[in-house]
Amino acid sequence: MEKLNSIALERLRLISEYCKLATQLESFLDSARSNISRARTLQGIALSSIFNIETLELEPTTRFSLIDGEETKSEEAETNTVRRRKDDPVLRKDDKEEPQKPKSMPNFRPFGLFEPLSAKEARHSMHSALELVCELANLQSEIKSIDAQMATIKKVLQDDSKLCQKFLEVL
Repeated sequence: MEKLNSIALERLRLISEYCKLATQLESFLDSARSNISRARTLQGIALSSIFNIETLELEPTTRFSLIDGEETKSEEAETNTVRRRKDDPVLRKDDKEEPQKPKSMPNFRPFGLFEPLSAKEARHSMHSALELVCELANLQSEIKSIDAQMATIKKVLQDDSKLCQKFLEVL
């Protein structure tokens, strides 16, 4: 019974933390929405309309994988290269030197290369919101595992109570 109470308190602590993170997520999403609206107003709605956005398939810049309670994050950089000819001696010298790393820049820039500060703040808010969503997913998995533990303990307690009742009937 004490173990059930301690597990229930842990579940309550996780749920309160989940609620706090959910309110933080709501504030991040609200600030991102208002910053995007402000950026559209600053640049004019015509410049940032849906018709100016390229319709190419967007590649993800950040991936999060949540597997069995472990979080892994991988950054993906676009590696589009031009095929070079083998016979060019100038290019062979360049290959021996250090290869230049391409700067990772988000692919989706609806406000152009020089986007307003509010658009950058919106991008930062959305990145923070993505991190919070991962934390919320981890908390959900912990709560589900605690729920499973509570269910097994309750089942054992019910079986024990039935056994005690049968024992009392015999006496």
